[in-house]
Amino acid sequence: MRQGALGQRAFRLLFVGQAVSALGDRLVPVALAFAVLDLTGSVTDLGLVLAAQTASLALFVLLGGVWADRLPRQRVMLVSDGVRAVAQGISAALVLSGAAHVWQLMVLQALYGGAEGFFGPAATALVPQTVDPSNLQQANALLGLTGNVASVLGPAMAGVIVATLGPGWGLAVDAATFIVSAAFLSFLIPNPGRVAARKSIL
Repeated sequence: MRQGALGQRAFRLLFVGQAVSALGDRLVPVALAFAVLDLTGSVTDLGLVLAAQTASLALFVLLGGVWADRLPRQRVMLVSDGVRAVAQGISAALVLSGAAHVWQLMVLQALYGGAEGFFGPAATALVPQTVDPSNLQQANALLGLTGNVASVLGPAMAGVIVATLGPGWGLAVDAATFIVSAAFLSFLIPNPGRVAARKSIL
């Protein structure tokens, strides 16, 4: 009997790590919003922090696509998970200690967005290296489903965490999800992938 995508160990590790990480990511907008509003009460400041994250993601995602074709995708993802864990961990520590400033959160969220710009293309390109070609469509569907489920559950979880523990803990949980994601990725042994011929970045 043919195995499905989840029957293959490499994809199973990728799937679980991404499911946990996706859920953590959906906590961030809610936790960050309350963190900044508690800090300054300014919607403008919140916009600046969120814009720093989004602009950095948009700036680096194309570069991330180039390097996802040049470097081992798993390694790119591990580095990205590490950077995002540190950025959100420091953000959480600053918010929880009451020592946060808007400029600090802007820098940290820009770092987070830049790392996410490298992670996304690498993760997309890694999927075919974790499943048989016949299971690729199913694998992509499962990953898409986890994103949709996380989009519903994440904000609800964030609301509970923020209401009971505070916004800093929402950021701390997100940082922890990247550690979980990296742990699963570190055990993943992908099939050999095609390395793109070297061209200029442009």
